[in-house]
Amino acid sequence: MPELPEVEIVRRFLEKSTLNQKITKITVFNQKSLDADLSKIIGQKIIKFSRQGKQLSAHLSNKLILLFHLKMTGQLIYVPLSSKGEARREGDFVFGHPTKDMLTSSLPNKSTRVVFCFSPLVKEGTQGGILYFNDQRKFGWIKLFSQKDLTEFQSGLGVDLLDDEFTFLYFQNQISPTSRPIKSVLLDQSKFAGIGNIYANDALFLAGIHPSAPSNQISLSRLKKLHRSLLQIINESISHGGSTAKDQKYLRPDGTSGTHQFHFYVYQKAGKPCPNCQTPVQRIKLSSRGTFFCPRCQKL
Repeated sequence: MPELPEVEIVRRFLEKSTLNQKITKITVFNQKSLDADLSKIIGQKIIKFSRQGKQLSAHLSNKLILLFHLKMTGQLIYVPLSSKGEARREGDFVFGHPTKDMLTSSLPNKSTRVVFCFSPLVKEGTQGGILYFNDQRKFGWIKLFSQKDLTEFQSGLGVDLLDDEFTFLYFQNQISPTSRPIKSVLLDQSKFAGIGNIYANDALFLAGIHPSAPSNQISLSRLKKLHRSLLQIINESISHGGSTAKDQKYLRPDGTSGTHQFHFYVYQKAGKPCPNCQTPVQRIKLSSRGTFFCPRCQKL
C-alpha cells in the first residue's frame, strides 16, 4: 500500500498535469470503484489537490470533492494527449502498485476500473489527457463528497505528518498515555495519518527505540528523537521519489522506480548487518506486520 510519501508524490504530479482541465467523460467498469452521480463530475474542472494521510482529494470547480484511496493494488496512470488530440502511450505516467501486466498491456486493460477523460483548455494552456484508475484486487475506491461530508468522513484520521499540527506536543500526547507497543501506535491512522510499515520501522531505528517498547515507558529525549526521525524519513523518501520495495510495485510518475528502497535502514533487511553496529537485523511479527530492528541499537 502506498504510504504518505508515495501519495504525496502522486498529488504533486497530478496537480501539475491535470489542474484546471475539464472532465469531459467518465467510464466506469466496476461500480464499486466509483459509485457516484457522474453528472456532478462531468463538466467540472479540478481546481486543487490535497492529501490526508494515504487519501488523495481532487477538489472540483462545483465545490464537490473526489476522494481516491489506492489501498493495496490501486494505481493511477495519466496519459497526456498528443498534439493530434490522441492519448500518447510513450512516456505514460504511472503511480500506485502496477503489475507487469498492467504496464505492458494496452489501456484500458482488465484491471482498469474507472477512466477519466480531460479536455485541453487552450486559454489556460492545458494539454488534456486520460486518467486511468486501475485496481487488480478491487480494494481501492473513488468517492464523491461535499466538503462537509468529507470532513466528517475523515474525522477519524489523525494529524498528517506534513501538517503544521504535527508538533512534538501533539505527538507526545498521542504516545505517552498508552502502554501499547510503540510501533503499533505509530501505525494507528486515528493518531497519525499516513505512517505505514516502511517508515515506522526505519524511524524507530533512527530513534534507537525497540518496536515492542511500551509507549508510556519511552523517555522524553527518545520521544523527541522519534518525532524528528519520522519527519526526516518521510522527507527523505519524498526526495527519493518514494519506495519501490520487494513486496511492492510502486513507480514514480515518469514510470521509473522510486529509489528510497536503496536508503532503507532496517526495513526488509533481516539478517543483514545493522548500518550502525554491524549486528544482524532481526525480523519479528508485531500486530501482524513484519517488523525489523537491530537488537543492539534498539534494546528492549
